[in-house]
Amino acid sequence: MSKETYRRWIGPIVVLLAALLGAGLIRLGWIPNVVLRGSFFIDIAAILFYGGLLAAVIWGGVILLSQNAKRQVETALAEERTAQNLERQRFLRRLDHELKNPLTTIRLGIANLQQNAAPEEEMAGSLERVSHQAQRLQTLVENLRRLAEMDENSLDRTQVDLREVLEDARELACVSPECENRSVQISVQQVPWPLSNVYGDRDLLTLAFRNLIENALKFSGAQGRVEARASENGRTIQVEIDDNGRGIPAEDLPHIFDELYRGENARDMPGSGLGLAMVRRIIELHGGSVEVHSRAEQGTMVLVHLPISHT
Repeated sequence: MSKETYRRWIGPIVVLLAALLGAGLIRLGWIPNVVLRGSFFIDIAAILFYGGLLAAVIWGGVILLSQNAKRQVETALAEERTAQNLERQRFLRRLDHELKNPLTTIRLGIANLQQNAAPEEEMAGSLERVSHQAQRLQTLVENLRRLAEMDENSLDRTQVDLREVLEDARELACVSPECENRSVQISVQQVPWPLSNVYGDRDLLTLAFRNLIENALKFSGAQGRVEARASENGRTIQVEIDDNGRGIPAEDLPHIFDELYRGENARDMPGSGLGLAMVRRIIELHGGSVEVHSRAEQGTMVLVHLPISHT
C-alpha cells in the first residue's frame, strides 16, 4: 500500500477503531451506557458502534469512488498520450516523405551542375528543378511555421464581410495556372436580407477560402466547375465550396485534415498537405467548423460554418 493510499484510509480506520473502543468500554461498564430520555432508553454503545461503522463505510465509499475516478482520468490521459504519440509518429513519417523527394531532386540537380561537361540545356533544366524544389521546401517550412503560430492571440479581429472575402479569395486563387480560362461562380445571399458579418481576422479567412478554392480548381480539371455559395440561418453563416472534380475516396476522408496527409488520388498533384489543416485551424479559431462531403469521380463539397457577428 502506498503512502498516499495509507493516508486516505487512515481516517475511516481511526473512526471505526474509536467507535469499537468506545462501545467496548461501555460494555465493560467503565462508561455509563443506557440513558433515560423521557420514557425511552438510549443505548449509547449501540449508537456509538453503528454510527461509527456507518461513518467509516461512507468515508470509505467516498475514497473508493475518488480512487476510481482518478484511475479513469489516468487511463484517459494515458490513452490520449498514446494517441498523441502515434499521431506525432505519423506526422514525422509524412514530413520525412515530403522532404525526401525535393531533397533528392536538389542533390541530383547539384550533381549535374558540378559536371562541367554537362550540356547547357541540361544544366538549365537542373537549375529549374532545383529552384522549383527549393521553393517547395520554403513554402512547406513557412506553412508549418504559420500553422504552429496560429492561436487565439494571433487573430486581428474586425467586422468582416464574407462576400468581400470570397471575392478576394477567388482573385488570389485565380492567379494560379489551374484557373486559366476558367471562372469561379460566387453566389452570396442578398434576400430577404444581405449576408451578415462575422467577427474575425480578414486575412486569415481570405487565406482559408483561397486554399479551398485553389483545391477545388486543382482537382476539378480543365473542364470542371467550381462554385462558392454563402447563406445564413440566423445563427451561423454557411459557405459551400463545390466542384465536380475527381472527388475524395471514402477511406481518405477521415484523414484529409491531418497535417501533411495526402490521399492516394492526390499524389500526382502539387501541394504540401498543409492546406486543409490550415483551413480547419483558421475556422476553429473563429468558433466555426468545417466538413467535407465527397463522391469519387463526382465531386466534393466543403461546408464551412461561422458564427454571425452580433456586435
